[in-house]
Amino acid sequence: MYSITSYLKKFRDCEEGTVAVELVLMVPILMWVFLSTFVYFDAFRVETNAARATITITEMLSREEASITQEYLDSVGAVLQTLTFADAQPDFRVTVYQYRQVDDTFRVVWSRHTGMGDVLDDNDLAQLHANNRLPLISATDHNVLVETQIEYSAPFSFNLSSFSASNLDDVTFTNSMIIRPRPGRLCFDPSPAPSDDICVAT
Repeated sequence: MYSITSYLKKFRDCEEGTVAVELVLMVPILMWVFLSTFVYFDAFRVETNAARATITITEMLSREEASITQEYLDSVGAVLQTLTFADAQPDFRVTVYQYRQVDDTFRVVWSRHTGMGDVLDDNDLAQLHANNRLPLISATDHNVLVETQIEYSAPFSFNLSSFSASNLDDVTFTNSMIIRPRPGRLCFDPSPAPSDDICVAT
């Protein structure tokens, strides 16, 4: 016959059911780690594609020798969508500007956008210049500022109450790049009418 002390020792040393308890405790944590790793990897993939796509369309614009049209910019949007594998049409904005040495200001030559805020004006360029985001150029040259905006929807959403700050839901990846056109300037043709190309800041 076992004494009470023997039963207590037996209960203390019993390890039956330990694996099942550990499984119940660890599986949710392991699943969260696996899924969150997948989401963050996918987000970085989309961010990298967005940056590369911005570089590609910026290079494409810089090589144009003839005036570009709205139809051309629509095609740029289609290329951007293809390169980023985006479900929806990505937003982008193209701004051509030049530098006026007389009054030390940057002037917009032309600016067009597709769903990315408004077109830029001289005040916006002044703000960018104040933030050291515009490189200096000669008065005879143009610079092309290309900005892109890609929406990313995470395949999984994590709600960890007090850890909600680490959730990765919908994210917007924004990229910008400045380049000098190979021919020296990039004009915009707003209509089929002749001699209405926008080539110089007003």
